[in-house]
Amino acid sequence: MIAHFRCTLLTTQTKNYKGFDVFDTQGQCFVRYLSSKKSVDDRALNTHVRDTLAAALPESSPQAPLRVLELGAGIGTMIERLVDWRLLTFADYTAIDCDVNCASEFGRRMANWVTAGGFGFSRRPENTALIRTQQGEILIRFERTDVYDLFTMDQTGRQWDLGIAHAFMDLVDIGGVLPRFCNFIRPGGLLYLTLNYDGETIFLPGFNGAFEKQILRLYNQTMDDRIIDSRITGGCLTGRKLFGHLQAANAAVLAAGGSDWIVLPASQGYPQDESYFLHYILDTIYTELESHHELDQKLLKSWIRTRHDQVENAKLIFIAKNLDLLVQVSD
Repeated sequence: MIAHFRCTLLTTQTKNYKGFDVFDTQGQCFVRYLSSKKSVDDRALNTHVRDTLAAALPESSPQAPLRVLELGAGIGTMIERLVDWRLLTFADYTAIDCDVNCASEFGRRMANWVTAGGFGFSRRPENTALIRTQQGEILIRFERTDVYDLFTMDQTGRQWDLGIAHAFMDLVDIGGVLPRFCNFIRPGGLLYLTLNYDGETIFLPGFNGAFEKQILRLYNQTMDDRIIDSRITGGCLTGRKLFGHLQAANAAVLAAGGSDWIVLPASQGYPQDESYFLHYILDTIYTELESHHELDQKLLKSWIRTRHDQVENAKLIFIAKNLDLLVQVSD
């Protein structure tokens, strides 16, 4: 349910719901989705796992900056978070993503964010930038590359202290990626694996309980069946699968906890851009299933109209079950 949205909306069709463009031909819907879900992610991220990360990070200095590698960095929201949490003082941060639209938005958003925060900012050659905060300096390097290509490169000397994968592991072959990710982290270093979907989605109020249960079961099944670039992906139970894969990689789980997405309206409607977030999720599910032979398509159309109306009227509540893990790579 989580990172799966990255690979679903690759159509060039356009759907419009009361001015809401779910699809476009330039990929900007996904960029806006990533932005709209930041506030949802911020609420969801497990504080116990985050606090354990804070306690486990090594001290950094100008001579020994924290070396960070993030896979699937998107538009850079995790960097913003880590700075807000004061976990990055002196750091050398490499952000990896293969999406060209994310790469463009990453730079634009980063410039706006540092200006709003009153940070110093200077661009450097080869997609790098230096951010100066009150606590220290962060060198950021964005590399537009596929994670599998990254792992086939000569990585002599590239050993990071911290690896991050945020809402990403269900997009990749866990058994193929996780051991290689561990190999990129220095012995005793850390992996921060967040928002890993774990199989349950809830919409409230209820809508034809048996039918909606069928919708969500079949959508989860599409995640289990999904192949990206001829490779299997993590599937709808990525959260719990990670434990077995980490054990096989001889990596120790230092902390784990729930990081459920919960979106509900307040008196003035949904906060920030979270109505867009909900519309995007609903249309992702609908598009994946709109020709599914097991579903009554007339009833599916009624379901999607009802759910979109509920978002417009600030009546829909959405919950998705996720897990966060902090991992220490073996010596």
